[in-house]
Amino acid sequence: MKKVLVIDDSDVWRNYLKNLIELHDNTVEVAKDGLDGINKFFTFLPDVVIVDYVMPKLNGIHFTRFIRSFQAFRGVGILMLTGVDETINPFWAKKSGANAFLKKTISQDEIEKTILNFIEQPYSIEWSREIYKMRIEPFSELVDILEESLKHSTIIQEILELTPYVFDEELVLKKIYELFSELFQFDSCYFAISSLSTLRVYGFGKEQLAFPEDLKEVIAKVSDVTSYINFEENFVGTRHLKCEYVIETVYFKEDSVGFIVVESPTTPELVQRTLLPLIDTFSTLFNLLNDYRNLSKNRDIDEVTGTYNSTYLRSKISYAMNFAQRNSIPLSFAKLRIDNLREISLQRGGMVANEILKNVAKQLMIRVQDLVGRIAFNEFFCVLIGSSAQKSEALFEEIKKDINETVLMLELKNEITLNISVTIAEWNGETLGKVVENIF
Repeated sequence: MKKVLVIDDSDVWRNYLKNLIELHDNTVEVAKDGLDGINKFFTFLPDVVIVDYVMPKLNGIHFTRFIRSFQAFRGVGILMLTGVDETINPFWAKKSGANAFLKKTISQDEIEKTILNFIEQPYSIEWSREIYKMRIEPFSELVDILEESLKHSTIIQEILELTPYVFDEELVLKKIYELFSELFQFDSCYFAISSLSTLRVYGFGKEQLAFPEDLKEVIAKVSDVTSYINFEENFVGTRHLKCEYVIETVYFKEDSVGFIVVESPTTPELVQRTLLPLIDTFSTLFNLLNDYRNLSKNRDIDEVTGTYNSTYLRSKISYAMNFAQRNSIPLSFAKLRIDNLREISLQRGGMVANEILKNVAKQLMIRVQDLVGRIAFNEFFCVLIGSSAQKSEALFEEIKKDINETVLMLELKNEITLNISVTIAEWNGETLGKVVENIF
């Protein structure tokens, strides 16, 4: 059963869609225009939204772009309806953030089939207590939404203007602390930037800072990263962290790349409402800081597995492409994912997960021999020079068997079975960026 929000200025379409969706055991809320839809969205928190394109006060594209500005709502399914004479520009169709578009002019059977199939897809809201605190009062006017969007874009611009200073990680984070100090009142602010092998922690405040170990405990409540990577302290604390704090996790795809902790904010709801739409921006910045750190310190190896880290792997892939092209030989890429590794880490601890990663990396480096890199907590990327996709598929079937046999030889004998999935693609002259976009 899904929670579905229907937004349409037509009474006929609202009632029709509400009855159709409720008949299939879903919970439905309706809104009469875009502004009403945004207010209903924040109170109802749906898994799926069916929104009309042309509406008074706020159209479907503006509604969708506003909702998609919040990281927590990226998993919500949005289906946009368009009328007979309504044509959406292809650029805005793609950039609005809608998952699909449906014309109201097609047959009733096709409309119903498309909508019900869309609702059955694995769309869902990313639930957290903070979401419920984001909007205390409803938007009363369109200008309120425009003001909120302007605030978001202004802060994002301020943060992105710091990218030329990625060579000085501490300076970048201090400037963000100073920006936060202009936006809301709080005691101290802490940033933790996570690579796959280290968690680098910085603290800033006008008075004494909290013990780094207290920060580690706070992060451990929302993530298991502290159990399997090194904790690197870049500040000295002399007191315990206060009980009142706001913590936000910064994600890149499924992995956490950082944490932001604001201690003793005067208005926690304002801090949460400010930070949530900025998660993608912080993800970009933290990834840049990680890349620069790897390049400047000449760190090409992932400390846990001994394979290449993602920063250096990208440059190695480029060399492999040039080599394959010059010599007219096939080139294949393979991404191996341990689907249940995070579950194992939570159940058995980070040390067990790291031991599994080391064994998987060992098998890959033995069998692939060309280029092997770790690109996520539970993912490896392999470059197979001179190997077609068909040949690579056969090789990885053997590798999957070898990996599970090796894991069974650990102390946890017969207690762990790895769920491994492999994606293989043969290179057909795509650019490095396209390979990273499609396969990484």
